[in-house]
Amino acid sequence: MYLLDTKYKTPLYQQLYQQLRSKILNGELSAQTKLPSSRRLSAELHISRNTVDTAYQQLLSEGYIVGKTRSGYYVETIHNTNFPDYVETPAAEPSAKPLTEKIKYDFQYGKLSPQTFPFSHWQRLTNECLRRDKEQLVNYSPFMGEPGLRREIVKYLRDYRDVKCTADQLLITSGTKHCLILACQLLKPLTSVIAMEDPGFAAAHFTFTNQGFQVSLIPLNHHGLNVKVLRASTAKAVYVTPSHQFPTGRIMPITRRLRLVEWAYEQDSFIIEDDYSCHLRYDVKPIPSLQGLAPEKVIYMGSFSKILSPSLRVAYMVLPKDLAQRMQQEAETLVCPVPLLIQKPLEQFLREGHFESHLRKMLRHFKKKHDTLLHALQETFGDTVSISGINAGLHLLLQLKQPALGSNDLVSRAGRSGIHIHANNLWVESEPGQAARVLLGFGAIALEDIPPAISLLHKVWLEY
Repeated sequence: MYLLDTKYKTPLYQQLYQQLRSKILNGELSAQTKLPSSRRLSAELHISRNTVDTAYQQLLSEGYIVGKTRSGYYVETIHNTNFPDYVETPAAEPSAKPLTEKIKYDFQYGKLSPQTFPFSHWQRLTNECLRRDKEQLVNYSPFMGEPGLRREIVKYLRDYRDVKCTADQLLITSGTKHCLILACQLLKPLTSVIAMEDPGFAAAHFTFTNQGFQVSLIPLNHHGLNVKVLRASTAKAVYVTPSHQFPTGRIMPITRRLRLVEWAYEQDSFIIEDDYSCHLRYDVKPIPSLQGLAPEKVIYMGSFSKILSPSLRVAYMVLPKDLAQRMQQEAETLVCPVPLLIQKPLEQFLREGHFESHLRKMLRHFKKKHDTLLHALQETFGDTVSISGINAGLHLLLQLKQPALGSNDLVSRAGRSGIHIHANNLWVESEPGQAARVLLGFGAIALEDIPPAISLLHKVWLEY
C-alpha cells in the first residue's frame, strides 16, 4: 500500500521512491521480490507511468533493486539493515542573550573594527575581477598561489621587510596555522624536535605537537629567546616571533638575531620566523626581518590579518630555495586553498598602491588606540600593574604586581561586567606560576570606549 499526496511539496516520484526504499530496508519487501510493472503500479496509484519509472530508476541507481531483461525489477539482497532509526532532537534553546550582546567593551585579541576595512576599494577590485578573470574563476588556482599576487608580495617584502626571495620561493596559504603545518611537513625528515619561545604562541605549540613533534620550550630573557639554552637542546628548528614576541611584545635586537642565525648555520638547522605584526611599530621604523640575514636558513611567515582582515584567510610563507623546490615537487597535484576571488583583488590592491596608503592610515589609527590605552592604564592602575608590548602590535600584556586574584578570575570578573579579555589561553609556558596576567587587544574596541573600559576593569578587579 502506497500513499501519495499531491498536496505535499515532495514530488510524487520521490514520495513513491521513499516508501519503496523504506519497505526494502525494513524487510517488508524481501530479497528477490518482484516489483509491480510501471504500467500496473501507475494504474493502481492513478499517477503517470513516468512517475513510477523515475522512482524505479532512482532505486536502481542506488542499488536497492536490479533489473532483469524482459522480466522486470527485483529487490536486491541487502544485509544488515536493522540499524536504529534516526531520531531528530529539538535544538537547544538559545541563551537569553548571545555573547556578543553581553559584551560592552571588546578587548579580544586579533579582532578588528569594520571601520578599518577598505570596503569601497575592495568592492571595486572584486567587481573588476568578476568581469576580467572569468576563465580563471572557474578553474583551479596553482598550489603556490596566483603568480601575480606572489610577485606583488615579493616586491612589498623586499622594500619594507628586507626579505630576500623570488616569487618561486613564496607560497600563498590560508593562514598562519596552514603555514606552520606546511613547515612541519618539510621539517619532518630533518628533525623530531622543534624549539619555541617560553612563553610562546599556543596555536604554534598545538600545531607542532599535533604534527608529531616534540616541543622544547626555550626561556626568554630581556633580549628574547635564550640562544645558549637553545644550543643545549636537541632541536634542529626553532619558531620565533622576533619583531613583537608573543605575548610579551619584546623585540629581538640585532645582536640576538645574529646569534640565532649563527646557531642555525652551526647546527645546520632552520628558523621559523613568524612576522605576524611586523607593520605595526608606532615610534620608529619596523626592524628588518630575520630572513634578510639568512635567507637559506629562515622559513618566513606573514599575513594580512592584522592590517586588512583575518576573515580574508590570506597568509604567505617564504621558503629557502631547497625547501621551495621540494614543496613544488611534492604539491604538484594540489591547489591553493585561498579562493581566486580573494587573491586577485588583493593582487590589484597591492599593485595600485592602496596597501601602502591603507597601512599608513592603520598605523595612525592604531597608534591613537595604543597611546590612549597605555595612558588609561597608567592613569588608572598606576604602579599596581606592569605593562609589556609597548609601541608595537595590537595588544598589551598586563600583569598585576600584587594579585589577590588569578588570571582566570580576572577574566571572569571582566566578563560579568561586559568586558571581553584574554588570559593565558593564547600562550603556553613551562612555569605559569602565580602571576595574574591578561592580554588586552585593542584592534576592535572604539577609541572613545577605552578610558571607561579601563576604569570599569579597575573597579571590578581592585575595588571589590
